[in-house]
Amino acid sequence: MIIARGLAEIPGAYNDPMLDPALEAAYRAADYRVDGPHGSFVLRIGEPCADADRLLATHGQTEWAYVTACNPRSVCLPDEENAPRTAELEVALRDGGWPHHRGISVGRNGGWAEASFLVLGIPEGEAVALGRRFGQNAIVAGRAGEPARLVWVT
Repeated sequence: MIIARGLAEIPGAYNDPMLDPALEAAYRAADYRVDGPHGSFVLRIGEPCADADRLLATHGQTEWAYVTACNPRSVCLPDEENAPRTAELEVALRDGGWPHHRGISVGRNGGWAEASFLVLGIPEGEAVALGRRFGQNAIVAGRAGEPARLVWVT
């Protein structure tokens, strides 16, 4: 999902991303920014988000997912490769009929950022399938009134 570097560059990296504490820590130490219709807000794993809840209510939805198509398997790709992947993901979201808002995932320690989308009303299983389709390790998911969760795709 995120991380603008390959697993091999993370000290202690494991072959299975779900068993990699450094990778999980990086995902948890990220800001998942959203460009909402009434201003920007940030999602963080383990924290509820009143702004996301309001946006869900506006659309009559109860669940969301935050997804990207950039940097598959946490391997940094150049913008020339990430941009068409992001466009393809946006087409998939439109074709699925899911309301979505652009965002950017950013490591709080700096060093990486990637284009992403907050998708409203998408069932978690379908969001996981999108993550898998675009080679991601994980997505972020949530429900109204609940904290954001890291959901492994692989």
